Amino acid sequence: MKKEIIRNNASHEAGHWLTGWILGQSSQSILISCESNGPDSYCERKPHPNFLNLSEINENLGHRVINLLSGAKAECLVMGEFKHEIYKDLVSDYKGAWPDYFMASELFRYYYRSIPEISRKSFEEEWRELERKCEEIILSNIQFINSVTSAAIEKAKLSPLTVTFSFEEMIDIFHNSK
Repeated sequence: MKKEIIRNNASHEAGHWLTGWILGQSSQSILISCESNGPDSYCERKPHPNFLNLSEINENLGHRVINLLSGAKAECLVMGEFKHEIYKDLVSDYKGAWPDYFMASELFRYYYRSIPEISRKSFEEEWRELERKCEEIILSNIQFINSVTSAAIEKAKLSPLTVTFSFEEMIDIFHNSK
């Protein structure tokens, strides 16, 4: 049971770290809880940059939506496929991934309104496009997520409550998983 909790939490946080790094090099360290009722797991981020124009804000909002969705997307990835039932449970139970999904949906409203009308698709099409980008990043870096998960399980043998990966460790895992 504990190994499954670590695996789920590590996959989730690795998903956040991965998209945060690829889409803006904003990811830092991660903390993974090893207990079901332990402290919250999280992925530390750099502060948002100063924006110079609307297109930068729009791009950042889109990236942030992808980043928020990526935890649950990575956690529901089983044998190289996203399991919709698992994802649906993760984003609907009012704990775990639900706050991420709620924030993503709220930010998406601003993102959608900031797309020029002339190039904007329907609300659902734009949402699906961000989900597709999120899934593409995760699938193309599945080895990274698996490496973080394996390393977290190993580290948990020494630290029974939480596992922390520094920024430097995450960069090493990222580069070594290529």
